[in-house]
Amino acid sequence: MRPEGERDVDAAVKLLAEVTIEGTGVATQWPFDLGARARTARDALLQRRNVGWVALDGHRLVGELVVFEIDRDEPEFGMIVAATHRRRGIGAALLEHAIAWAQAAGKPALALRVFPENLGARALYERLGFVEVELQRGAVARRDGPPRDALIMRRPSAPG
Repeated sequence: MRPEGERDVDAAVKLLAEVTIEGTGVATQWPFDLGARARTARDALLQRRNVGWVALDGHRLVGELVVFEIDRDEPEFGMIVAATHRRRGIGAALLEHAIAWAQAAGKPALALRVFPENLGARALYERLGFVEVELQRGAVARRDGPPRDALIMRRPSAPG
């Protein structure tokens, strides 16, 4: 586990493609332009609009969590973990880094959007103190069908 750097961007975008092809857990849809996505992610990191962490298995990137628009009071994050490495504590470890960052940065809370049917992710988030805030009906547009609902979850940075 380490802070995400420019050197990690291409591998993170490839992991995003793998997870996206599964078609269930993330709002991003396949196909997308890997090069354009990598340029956008690299720019956001270098311009300090985003902050993130990566999980490695040897030299292979197997997880990523990115906090977007870190200048907001309650920034949102996105997280992906390789299918081969799920349910091993990687997501929890990545989340612990993000929670610690939010506390150190004086952010009142972190937020996320998750598909309501993604019960495994929701259980992890709830275990780490995230609570359901709002169900947004049809919030995620799809090229391949009707829009999907998104569940907003939030975790205060300070315990209590």
